[in-house]
Amino acid sequence: MSEKQLKIFGIAFLSLLILYLITKPGNQSVDIDKLVQSVVIGVEPEDIGSIEIYKETGENKNAKLIFNKKDNQWRITNHFNCKAENSKMERLINDVLEMTGKVRSSDPGKLDLYKITDSQGLHMILKDEGGNTLANLIIGKKTKDPGSGFVRISGHNKVYFTDKDLLASIGFFGEIDTMTTFNVERFVDLDAVVIDRDNLEMIGLVKNGRELVVKQIEKKEEKTDKKDSTSVPVTKKEWVLVKGKKELSLNKDEVKRFLDDVTKIFAHEVIDRVGGTFADYNKSVKYGFQNSRTYLVFQTPDQHRKAVIFGKKYEKDKGYYMLVKYDDGLVYKVTKSTFDKIYKWIDDLPKRVK
Repeated sequence: MSEKQLKIFGIAFLSLLILYLITKPGNQSVDIDKLVQSVVIGVEPEDIGSIEIYKETGENKNAKLIFNKKDNQWRITNHFNCKAENSKMERLINDVLEMTGKVRSSDPGKLDLYKITDSQGLHMILKDEGGNTLANLIIGKKTKDPGSGFVRISGHNKVYFTDKDLLASIGFFGEIDTMTTFNVERFVDLDAVVIDRDNLEMIGLVKNGRELVVKQIEKKEEKTDKKDSTSVPVTKKEWVLVKGKKELSLNKDEVKRFLDDVTKIFAHEVIDRVGGTFADYNKSVKYGFQNSRTYLVFQTPDQHRKAVIFGKKYEKDKGYYMLVKYDDGLVYKVTKSTFDKIYKWIDDLPKRVK
């Protein structure tokens, strides 16, 4: 029996036990609403394909935060479809699914007291990959007790006093009736470029006509067996500097530092997305990507290439705009120090030839 089946069986058993205690002769006084209960039942983390969080803010407008998961990566759909930090999404989902509480009120007339009516509260809808609703929660006002909250299921009047503060889980710490927007930056993944170096054949750096090309090759060597002194042929991978038709060996420690700097680039902020429309062409001009002569190219053994393009400087000399073309055309700001750390290698790496 799988772990998921065991959990479902356990929940069903607990429900039957509670029902038995309620209906057992001589125990008619047991009130399920006084028991601590799981608020969201029968949903596992892997079941969730999207999360929509919104609040009605008046004038037919809603503040929204929409997440979707694809290929094991969470994305913020209504914020350039940028990457969300998977670890933060996991914490949010765990808070929702592990949440328990006691019923504080079942009186529809008291929903206003907890600021948990449909128009007052914060809506959180969990859906599967097919768009089917798994849970529809409404979150009420802050409690006086840190780490707790008020939650009800949409369409029902029971208000639970819970052991999780879902407002804090989404990064909101103000008063719910004054909320107008979400702190989307809390969830943005600023690891803008993450490339698996072991699955690369070539890396090219180009800056204003100057270039650096390194290539990963397979090198055959003879390995001596210590027991009988026989030689065994082995194949090792090695990064080399390409100079014309020459392939020059490099210092391994320097190669590792080079790969650390160019295959994982941390950004300061995600600011836009460039697609294939005419308006997007204007964006390319605006950010300086059109006809840029400063870029990175990563090539895999199957000749598939991923490009990262650097554009104009922003705010005088603070940094540069960066287009991650292979990742849905996301546009980031990167600091000058990050840019310099990458492009210093055009001069430095050739000095590390063995």
